[in-house]
Amino acid sequence: MGKACGRVIALASVIALGGCASLQTPMTEFATDYNRVIADTRNEMILLNIVRARFREPTHYSTLSQVSGNISIRGGASADLGGIIDDIDADAGVSLNISSSPSFQIVPLNTNQFAGGILRPIEPNVVAIFLGQGWNEHQLAALLIESVTCNGTEYANDLRRDADGDDEWGVLSRRDVFGLGFRSGAAREASDAPIATFTPAEASAANAVLSNLSDNYRVTIGRNSEGEAQFEIRERVPQELQVTTAADSVCGGASLSPDDYELRSVEGVIYYLGEIVRSGQGLRDERNRLIFDVTTSAAAGSHSIHVEHRGRDWYIGASPEPGGDRSIQVISLVSQLIALQTSSDALERSPSTLTIN
Repeated sequence: MGKACGRVIALASVIALGGCASLQTPMTEFATDYNRVIADTRNEMILLNIVRARFREPTHYSTLSQVSGNISIRGGASADLGGIIDDIDADAGVSLNISSSPSFQIVPLNTNQFAGGILRPIEPNVVAIFLGQGWNEHQLAALLIESVTCNGTEYANDLRRDADGDDEWGVLSRRDVFGLGFRSGAAREASDAPIATFTPAEASAANAVLSNLSDNYRVTIGRNSEGEAQFEIRERVPQELQVTTAADSVCGGASLSPDDYELRSVEGVIYYLGEIVRSGQGLRDERNRLIFDVTTSAAAGSHSIHVEHRGRDWYIGASPEPGGDRSIQVISLVSQLIALQTSSDALERSPSTLTIN
């Protein structure tokens, strides 16, 4: 009896070890699946709102704010009785069933903070972030600039229309639009001298003041003439975003200051893309390369994002080779713009959530 019990314990150990060895892959797959669900949900929300804008309908935003994955593990073992008595490895089998029952929190993005962020013109520092990431400045400008003013005339960036020859209001040509670019730099030269200096003891006493400096100032650590450490208050020179124009454009190669151009809001970008879809021609640059388009038909496996609206299917094409359709990149741009332009506490302050188990 003792020998048989010992082998039963050994069999239980095999089951336990088998379960541990097999757990990593299912958990990794579940975590990856959750990540895909969140990404797909966000992409489809953006595409759905672009399609709503195509029909000039109100947009609505929501997000998955929290995903809780509950994993259940059930193990079992089977073995021939003769195998247990004579040889535990003879016909022993181990089974492990793993299932997941996640719960999601769907948060309507309907707070004042979110609305203020999505309706506010895109901030220059946000554009500077994209430029630092290596985004194409001409494609950014084509999407984000609403209008420019030069030579006393305001020109709209609206590729759905042709220039109408109005003396007070014009429309940029396709060549003009994709000749626009961005240049970010300091609005003026910064002073080399600090505004004030503190020794470590003085800085400790003035900690409340140093901790509540406005965005116009920054604290750095330097050394005095005797090599002793000191805290220095320096002016933070604001960054200025200028819009560049092509030499052969209506603006004649001028660099435009913030007073001479208007940036769209995120909502403005979405509605502009909706109007592009409404035109049925897509957004193309001066070399006829497709920047953005939404289609109502797609072959199996040839699309990245799909939504249904008004009884029709709407598709964003799959990412092609370099030089092809940039639609999926535009969706990525809008997704990041929403994140950068809206308040980080918008989710926490949303008054209502929907939990699905």
